[in-house]
Amino acid sequence: MVTTMIMQRMSVAMEYGVILKWLKKEGDTVKQGESIVEIFGEKNEFELESPADGVLLKILCEVDDEIPISEPIAYIGKRGEKVPDIMPKKLNKAIAATHAVSKTPTVSAPVTKAVSKPDAKPVETRLLEGKIKASPRAKKKAEEMGIDLTLVVGSGPDGRIMEKDILAAQSTPQITVTDDRKVKQVAPLTPLRRTIARRMTQSAQNPHITMITEIDMTEVVELRNEINERVDKKHGIRISFNDIIVKAVADTLERFPKFNATLVGNELIMFDEVNIGVAMATDDGLIVPTVRDANKKSITEIALETKDFGKRAKKNELKPEELTGSTFTVSNLGPFNVDLFIPVINPPETAILALGQINKKPVIIDDKITIRSMMMASCAVDHRVLDGAPAGQFLASLKESLENPFMMKI
Repeated sequence: MVTTMIMQRMSVAMEYGVILKWLKKEGDTVKQGESIVEIFGEKNEFELESPADGVLLKILCEVDDEIPISEPIAYIGKRGEKVPDIMPKKLNKAIAATHAVSKTPTVSAPVTKAVSKPDAKPVETRLLEGKIKASPRAKKKAEEMGIDLTLVVGSGPDGRIMEKDILAAQSTPQITVTDDRKVKQVAPLTPLRRTIARRMTQSAQNPHITMITEIDMTEVVELRNEINERVDKKHGIRISFNDIIVKAVADTLERFPKFNATLVGNELIMFDEVNIGVAMATDDGLIVPTVRDANKKSITEIALETKDFGKRAKKNELKPEELTGSTFTVSNLGPFNVDLFIPVINPPETAILALGQINKKPVIIDDKITIRSMMMASCAVDHRVLDGAPAGQFLASLKESLENPFMMKI
């Protein structure tokens, strides 16, 4: 009996896997539990194991194919057995045709309207179909009108595209642009970059509002120096400003449960755990390991955990469970000399905090000019769930904690 090997879900947020390397070839004998293929899914690499003993009869996917969860990727059975005539859906099926670039570009009209034909379904739509949330009527209408679903913002539940959205999109002409610019290089996106692209596209479908404030970090600077005198000797690490901020955010979230939540349909699910995602830059892209139960940990415990994350992230050694489960994200670009930026929410969370660098500035306190260490902070929230007033209250509460940090568990 032929056994179907499928693309397995290796983490909660994983929706598809990218084939990185086949460890076996067709015709090889395999044993149950033996690693067959390396995949990339939701910002991490995994090995999928054979579900049965037998022979690897047929490999259905090539390296770099993007395969949705539960789709078949190989067949295992007895030598000579007939395999089913079923092939997996491939999200990147049309990439090569879509993005092929001629070495000698041709000159054409600067801007042309896309021709609306029943059989001229956009390549991008074919590429992403099944991942875009759209009603059957909307998909049919989009095909009839030559509308690219990737360019339509849905008005239905969870951003689902409805037929009325397609009709509304008709008034916005879709265009294709060609020119005679010479191409230096075409670089395909890495699996991690593709994951980030999909997540950010998902986030952009939901309305954001952003609140901004300036926080006096002078006492945090003093607290950090005090803690590091002890922690450096005992643990051989140094506390970062971000470690202190993560602790302050976790404590603040206990008082603002709607910021520690996710929206599912018409229900706001507020979590008991406060799990802070800490954005980290790597050579391949941004990853967000999770500090679980951060509100129950000391600043030192958070520092030890984040330092460990940072070391293992560079070696691609983070575990799947360490990259999922966050309920709120902190993104700090201060180390890159950024003063202020507007963050994009990490779905399915409802809010994210962005931090800039700490600078010494002249400020007025009690009608006197003095030098203080100041930091800009911005908080983006999902406007479907939260309004400006609670976002402002959250930032004000966080500001109060950071300007009086000596009460925190160190």
